[in-house]
Amino acid sequence: MESSGLNNRVLKILTQSSHKAAVDLLGMRISTNIKDKFVEIMITETEAYGRKTTDKMSLFNTYKNIPTSLTLGPPYISVLKSYGSNRSMFLLSGKKGFGEAVLIRSGIILIGKKHIEARRKVKMKNDKLNGPGNITKGLSISDVNDGDSIISGPIDISPRIHPVDQAIAKQRKNAKRNDKNLWRYTLILK
Repeated sequence: MESSGLNNRVLKILTQSSHKAAVDLLGMRISTNIKDKFVEIMITETEAYGRKTTDKMSLFNTYKNIPTSLTLGPPYISVLKSYGSNRSMFLLSGKKGFGEAVLIRSGIILIGKKHIEARRKVKMKNDKLNGPGNITKGLSISDVNDGDSIISGPIDISPRIHPVDQAIAKQRKNAKRNDKNLWRYTLILK
C-alpha cells in the first residue's frame, strides 16, 4: 500500500486504540465522489468500540455473525446493519483482527447538500447530518463499500479545517449497565 504524508497521518490516527482515534477524528472531513456527485462533511460526533475482551459493547460482542471486514483493521471500513434497514459506517482502528472501530455518528455538510438531500429524499432545514444512517445515506455508502480502504477506495478522509477546541465525552448510545466507558465524543463548535 502506497502512503502519502496525509495517508500516513490518517493511518497514525487509526492505528491507535478506538477511543483515542475517535477523539482525533473529530473535526476531520470525510468525502465521497460517487456517480460524479462529490459530498464532504466534517465529523462532529464519534463513538468508539474496543476489543472483545475489554469492552462489553465491542462489535465482536454485539454481532453474532462477524463480518470479515471487521477483522481487517485500519485503513478499512466496515458497513454494518444498525437500526431497521439503516447502515452504519465504522472506521476500523487499533490492530488487525481485534475489531476495534470508530462509528461516525454525525457531521456538518460542507459540500454537496443537494446531493445529500436527493439521496435521503428530504429537504434539510440546516447543514447537520445526525445519526449513523443519515451519514451513510448522505455519503452514498452502502453494503458494497464494506471492506473498502480509505486510502485507495471511494471514501476519503482529510485533515480538520480548524483546531479542535473542545469535545464532550459521554456514554455511548444504548450503553449497557455498568459500562463506565465515556466513548461517545461530540465536537463543541463555536
